[in-house]
Amino acid sequence: MFDQNNPNNPNKKNAMHPEDMRNMFIFFAVAAVLYFAYNFYVIGPQKEAMQIAKQKQAELAQNPQAPEAIKLAEIKNPLKRSEALTSQSAQRINIDNGKVRGSITTRGARIDDVALNEYFKSLKEQENVEVLSPDRTAFPRHIEYGWAASDKNIKLPTKDTIWQVRGNSTLSKDSPVTLTWSNGEGLIFERIISIDDKYMFTITQNVSNQSGKSVTLYPFGLISQRGQPPNFAGTWISHEGPLGYIGDEMNEPSYKSLRKETKESVTANQGWIGITDKYWLTAMIPPQGEDVKYTFNYAGTRKDPDNIGRFQSDYLGAAVTLSPSQTKTVQSRLFVGAKEVLTLKEYEKSLEIPQFNLAVNFGLLWFMSKPFFYILHYANDLIGNFGVAIILLTLLIRGAVFPLTNLSYKSFAGMKKVNPQIVELRKEYADDKQKLQQELIKLYQKEGVNPMSGCLPIILQIPIFFALYRVLFVTIEMRHAPFFGWINDLSAPDPTSVFNLFGLIPWDPPQVLMIGVWPCVMLLAMVMQKNLNPPPQDKLQKDMAFFMPFFFAFIMAKFAAGLVIYWTFSAIIGVLQQIIIMKRMNVPIHLFGETKAEEELDDQIDEGPGVHPLAQMAEDQFEEALGLDDEPPKPIKPPKPKKSKKKK
Repeated sequence: MFDQNNPNNPNKKNAMHPEDMRNMFIFFAVAAVLYFAYNFYVIGPQKEAMQIAKQKQAELAQNPQAPEAIKLAEIKNPLKRSEALTSQSAQRINIDNGKVRGSITTRGARIDDVALNEYFKSLKEQENVEVLSPDRTAFPRHIEYGWAASDKNIKLPTKDTIWQVRGNSTLSKDSPVTLTWSNGEGLIFERIISIDDKYMFTITQNVSNQSGKSVTLYPFGLISQRGQPPNFAGTWISHEGPLGYIGDEMNEPSYKSLRKETKESVTANQGWIGITDKYWLTAMIPPQGEDVKYTFNYAGTRKDPDNIGRFQSDYLGAAVTLSPSQTKTVQSRLFVGAKEVLTLKEYEKSLEIPQFNLAVNFGLLWFMSKPFFYILHYANDLIGNFGVAIILLTLLIRGAVFPLTNLSYKSFAGMKKVNPQIVELRKEYADDKQKLQQELIKLYQKEGVNPMSGCLPIILQIPIFFALYRVLFVTIEMRHAPFFGWINDLSAPDPTSVFNLFGLIPWDPPQVLMIGVWPCVMLLAMVMQKNLNPPPQDKLQKDMAFFMPFFFAFIMAKFAAGLVIYWTFSAIIGVLQQIIIMKRMNVPIHLFGETKAEEELDDQIDEGPGVHPLAQMAEDQFEEALGLDDEPPKPIKPPKPKKSKKKK
């Protein structure tokens, strides 16, 4: 037998080190925890959901006549719009005012068919945008008005009531339509629907009480939508879904939040409620100055894998009490159309709709986004091209920030000018880093330059960038707005790609490789701007400065072409501004290369990371404030033990 403590023992040589054994146990423990957690939180719920879905499908297969089975079959096999419009056994009232066309069904007096004549689904302009669609289509959304009562014995019109058309059967700007229905018990309901020359309907509801007794009714309106829109983006920058200005607060619950929990009703004496898409709005405006209850609802399963749940925005108006032989009227408004900023603002003012313009969300930087929009809008009216308007806006913005950027570019030029002196200092104090930092700081102070001043233009550009991005993203005025050449939509990314030589090679690159002409031009401008800036002071900054233009061009290629055009022209203006300043200060200009001093400085930077002079300055000031720059006190020495005197 071998002695286990003997270092020459072969079993001892092959034995696992205690730390390795500990790490192995930790690894297996962590792996087990991760496995059981994944199985419990991911695999388990998935299996349960699949089992429930299979069970549900089996139940529906056994009973194909069940309401859920019929509804699911209709959703999975939707009708074409034309088929759905003719499938109902009810008369339809045509709508056409030039901007809006569609129809109203007399069954339930629903407004469920509205398309916009001036807006198309794509640049091919083959299909108009549809805001409302009838049931059994791929994405149904309708509007319904009616009356509710606390007394269940009162017979009221429902969604299946067939209304009678009195007089005109086509709704246009100058021709309202009138619908009537009697409950056979003395209550006669009349609904007059009119429309202006844009997107605003007026709903006038009259009730005549011939029942011989007092009746209390409550007017209501609702917008019902099944599932989320097929083109729902769900981005943080633009709200899509139920919304409403209620009282003095904007409410924007998401589809996801409504699936989790129905929002509580809110009663207010002013407001409006609806459902919005990115560019289209459906909103009801009840009578103002009365207590109205507003509610956002969701009906359906919380997970809703088949997208059959119904989202609803509705309001319940103030009580209307009718004495015998009395007639009362309730009038409300309905907006169905495009979210044109000036149109919403005009309705807000003329019809006194509170904060109706907030349907277009300009975000936290609204104080910048709104002026940008109005400048672009009126410049486009004057010039006839939103792309040129963006270039003019770029000139205005650069002019507004000129004093600040001018100071920064002067400091840039000063940094370039002192590069030869920096090279000499680095050579002279190569072995004394602390002295080098002190001399560099003295040089910067003497020449009046600041290496960090270049951050100012970038900091100024960030809020401007996001404000303009918001304008291009949320305003319909920029949608399908062309520029010159291949840019047919300034709100969409550049459709070309460098990876197929901008269309010369018959190949469609994946979306991640769509880096078009304008992002490449922007890259060129940013590279020139980088080369005009002073060289970085350490290797990390140097590497970041080299890759930043390429990274930025890759990211910006996915943004709206209008935003890339703005950034490109802004960079070009910055390059021209820097060149002028550098010429005035007799600083060498190299757009696509480095001066000899910069090359030497790069070589010195590559030799070692060093310490940035500003970082050293901050450290010295911190130590000085804490009194750490003084010489440390001498250590206290313990007293020497006294020597005992020897007895003589």
